[in-house]
Amino acid sequence: MSNYSLNIIMKSSKKFSRNKQEKINLIYDTFFKLILKQGYHKTSTNHVAKSAKISIGTIYKYFPKGKIDIIRRYFEKSMETFLDSQQLSNMNDENVRDLLNHFVLDLFENHKKNKGYNLALRSAIQSDKILHDVHKEKIFHFFKELVQKLRKSNENFKQISEKKLVDVFIFMYNLVNAILYHHLSIMELFDTDDKFIDYLSDLVAFSLQYYFKT
Repeated sequence: MSNYSLNIIMKSSKKFSRNKQEKINLIYDTFFKLILKQGYHKTSTNHVAKSAKISIGTIYKYFPKGKIDIIRRYFEKSMETFLDSQQLSNMNDENVRDLLNHFVLDLFENHKKNKGYNLALRSAIQSDKILHDVHKEKIFHFFKELVQKLRKSNENFKQISEKKLVDVFIFMYNLVNAILYHHLSIMELFDTDDKFIDYLSDLVAFSLQYYFKT
């Protein structure tokens, strides 16, 4: 195969990937906007297709299980964005505070950048018991897989039981999310982002110390 033909194939592949991601992002954007406007139960994949001006087949091509698949995939994408397992694998007594600060900052930026999406996601989970249970289970399995990776690569994590570590990560994730939601969506707790992030990082560090004592 000539270099010219190879370049054509590579360009075509990149264009396909770009178009695919654009369609997925359009589905996310339309779906979550509709949830905020009319609620999760009143939003169907047909509504999304009509509003986004795409076929219903396109939605099921990327999200075979429909609405619950859209939420599941968005959650996975969101978690992968802010949690750097490579950084966590290098955690030790000297850098733990910096890593906590990094964790809080990344989650804060994710919430701020995707505020509408996260509000819609929260609304959907609160309004549907099945979705709530699926989401809860997804969080558990996500952190269980993360902890298993960390315990293989870091001696500090090996000294703590897998269950305890999973509980700690879920606790930390829920604590930070709850406070971020209040700060960004209900009432600001500090007048600058830097003050808020410093406070939240200190709170997480203190809470983890308390959690490990119990």
